Amino acid sequence: MDTIADMFSAIKNAISRRKDYVDVPSSKIKEAILELLKKEGYIRDWERLEGEGYKKGTQYTLRIHLKYLDSRKQESAIKGMVKVSKPGRRIYVPKHSMPYVQKGLGVAILSTDAGVLTDHQARKIGKGGEVIAYIW
Repeated sequence: MDTIADMFSAIKNAISRRKDYVDVPSSKIKEAILELLKKEGYIRDWERLEGEGYKKGTQYTLRIHLKYLDSRKQESAIKGMVKVSKPGRRIYVPKHSMPYVQKGLGVAILSTDAGVLTDHQARKIGKGGEVIAYIW
């Protein structure tokens, strides 16, 4: 099961329903991806809910606060999300052939040995890795 793809589907569905936030199960890689999305300005914020009703076993709930560009929630900051690397087919790129998303206007999220990075950060430090997703 691809939990990152499930998180992206939940975000897309919440945006189409014009929700303020969406709740997803937690994992460390999801937290790292959400932190990058927050830094890049695609979401307002995220938080880990650790209350009594939000914990299932050892897994917490992550609340993702979505960002809209207008007050009527007609236009989201996220125009598109594509999961690139899948459990059945992993996509790796070396440092010299890093992808550009929407001619540099979007972001590619990569999992490297230095952690989860954007394509801009990976180019800067000269690292390649697994392409997790494209977001624009």
